[in-house]
Amino acid sequence: MNTDSLQHPLVRAAIIALNGRDRTAWLNLFSADALLTDDGNSQDLVPWSDNELFGADHGQLTTVTRQEDGGLSIYGNFHSSRWGDFNTFMRFQVQDGKIVRLDVGQSD
Repeated sequence: MNTDSLQHPLVRAAIIALNGRDRTAWLNLFSADALLTDDGNSQDLVPWSDNELFGADHGQLTTVTRQEDGGLSIYGNFHSSRWGDFNTFMRFQVQDGKIVRLDVGQSD
């Protein structure tokens, strides 16, 4: 996926890390107390990332179809070895150069 069109630099870095399967770079973008929700359910960032993104499930964002909020909210297509292909959203909240909250889930 070409990430050049992603408007927010921290979101761009996150998607590059995610799709590049760079767990360390991904986790380093988040504050120590970052919040994560998946379809509205609170999750612990590290185990969720290990299970859904970097483990056997190998999740990745395959396309971005829309951006909102200056690029902090992105919508697109996601692929997971476990869950298959589906439409998704990722809403990032950023403070002091770190991601402090990420809400993800399926979208229409």
